[in-house]
Amino acid sequence: MDAPRTVAAPINERQAITNLQRYLRRLSFEYEGEVEDRLPVDGIFDSSTADALKKFQSFAGLDPTGVADKQTWDALFSEYRRVTENERQLRGLFIFPQSPSDYAVSLGDTLTLVRIIQLLLLELRATYDVFEDVVESGTYDAKTQKAIEDFQRINGLSATGDVDAATWNRLVREYANLGKRDE
Repeated sequence: MDAPRTVAAPINERQAITNLQRYLRRLSFEYEGEVEDRLPVDGIFDSSTADALKKFQSFAGLDPTGVADKQTWDALFSEYRRVTENERQLRGLFIFPQSPSDYAVSLGDTLTLVRIIQLLLLELRATYDVFEDVVESGTYDAKTQKAIEDFQRINGLSATGDVDAATWNRLVREYANLGKRDE
């Protein structure tokens, strides 16, 4: 039997693998034991990703090939969307300024809000498998900016590195979903 293969992919393919892993990981919280538990999100299609994909394919009634063909992608994305559509919104964390409408927290800012952003990133790092370098300091430093850029990219937001209202709302929503996963 051949040794498991690890595939390092070009950036677009790597992003597709990262998304595949994110979807599988998110579903593992919803269907504990039925789809692969706590798959790393690293953009590398290795044997653990193939095994997780096979487990999902079996769960979805598909042929468990471990190949992310169109039918598998459609089923995976559809289930991911179904599960995440109904996620509850966090209530009571409305501290992001509403005006001016283009307000953003950016490099060099030293605010209580920055400390909260850093805490949210630290809580989310297990889900995203990134943000290790963020330190809760209250200063929006280069490491915080990089973590926000990564978060924005992963979530389909414009990767500016600044926390605007859209980024704040997504941070809060992702944080709120952590509590649901633990129930």
